[in-house]
Amino acid sequence: MRIGAEASVRVLHRRCSEPLPARRARGRGICESGVFVLDVVYLLGIIAVFVLVGLIARGVEKL
Repeated sequence: MRIGAEASVRVLHRRCSEPLPARRARGRGICESGVFVLDVVYLLGIIAVFVLVGLIARGVEKL
């Protein structure tokens, strides 16, 4: 079952705005750290793709 865009935005907003009791004391929400980790994963993935393309290019050059 698919939900509309408005409903999904409400669900995501509700999940990000309700921190867990253990996290309330620190003042950090789950969403900030999750987004940061996702950014790091994307960055590492992009670097890995460039390294792979460079290695393939070097191998083709030696042929």
